[in-house]
Amino acid sequence: MVLDVSNARAYERATELLTEFRRGAGGRRYKGRFVQIFLGLKFFQQNIPTIHSGTFVTSEVLQSFLDDLYSKASRPLNECVLSLFEDNHLARTGVVPPGRTEKSNIWRNNLHLQKGIGCYATPNELDSRTFLDEPREDCRHLIGNLEGGQCELCPTEAVYRGESHRKWLRIDPGGNGFAAVDLMNISNFAPYVAPGGQRIPVVPLIYAVYHDGNPGLAVGSRSSVSVEDFCLDFNMSQTEFDAYFDQSPTNPLNARFLSEFPTLTYFPSTRAISSSSLGSTPASGPKARLGSRTAAAPLPTPVLTGTIASPPRSHYGWEAEQYAFAALQDAGWEVHDVSRQRVGYDLLAKKGRRTIYVEVKSSVGYCSPDFTAREWQQAIAHGDDYIAAIIESFNPGGSNMIYWVSNPALNCIQAETRTVSHCVLRSSWMAIARGLADI
Repeated sequence: MVLDVSNARAYERATELLTEFRRGAGGRRYKGRFVQIFLGLKFFQQNIPTIHSGTFVTSEVLQSFLDDLYSKASRPLNECVLSLFEDNHLARTGVVPPGRTEKSNIWRNNLHLQKGIGCYATPNELDSRTFLDEPREDCRHLIGNLEGGQCELCPTEAVYRGESHRKWLRIDPGGNGFAAVDLMNISNFAPYVAPGGQRIPVVPLIYAVYHDGNPGLAVGSRSSVSVEDFCLDFNMSQTEFDAYFDQSPTNPLNARFLSEFPTLTYFPSTRAISSSSLGSTPASGPKARLGSRTAAAPLPTPVLTGTIASPPRSHYGWEAEQYAFAALQDAGWEVHDVSRQRVGYDLLAKKGRRTIYVEVKSSVGYCSPDFTAREWQQAIAHGDDYIAAIIESFNPGGSNMIYWVSNPALNCIQAETRTVSHCVLRSSWMAIARGLADI
């Protein structure tokens, strides 16, 4: 299947059909918001810590991920986030919707344990399929009943509100945010994504997600999309794809969408991307095209023997981000370093009721900083709250001058440049990884 996702009317129809799917899959009982969170976890899985990493993604960053994935570039910030199964658009988190006085809060309630998929249990418990499948009302850590009861591991006074949801995220008891459970455990997600085996029609889904997508993400950079593209972008194996989605042209909702837009090209995929597909014989010759990326020739069985690296024994000086971090802290800001999570800014800082998004740029000489498409999108989205912290003649072992530039998207002159990057699939590098002594 290859779909041209530029037709605005087709987009409107796709969202209508997805709403119709929800009605047939349980109506209000269908957890469409949770499905969107699941797809977001899959899409951003390289940026979201696992439960064994010892690190966490903050609530603010996770909500920003989800807003970014479902935001429509041509729509205003106060009604741009697609509610995928409700044929509706909502305001980005923290933005006041039309006709309302309070800021939008789309995702937060669905993340925590009161009404969501968060859990305070240990990584070992959340690795257990038995524990994951156990209803919340039977949890060993529940004090009292699910309605009004508490989790003995929760350090706050939060109480359950009677909703027994699956466990998809570990909540850090220290308050540092969330980490994801095994995202390939189909049994943990299928009850929400494909309840009773009712799989999502993939044709309108792809159209709804990719049309007018965020230009800083893959969903906004493709003018046409295949099933293989979708699987690559959302890190879906063949088994996962088949469990959650129906690509058949005879699926009633797929068929209706295609019949109404006969100019769209549709070829059901014979295979989606899987960890094993890269080790099988390519479809034609030594290289076969999968969507817009190239599948390599057969690879050997993975040898999962990396090298444990201790922290460096010497201090080589701070990174530029740490200088900005310290300066903000000294000025009374509460600061979080999110630079490794590639959200479009390096530091998230709060003082009083104001939150700022700080992108640190440095150079050893004079600095004309480059911004990625994702960073620039965040700069546009956050306006005066997006701050470029620029350090020229950066000295990692001495004092540095930081220039704070508010709203660079509006206040600075910029020239657009184009670069090409090459994505190496995880399943391909894992297949040839060796120990340090063997390289």
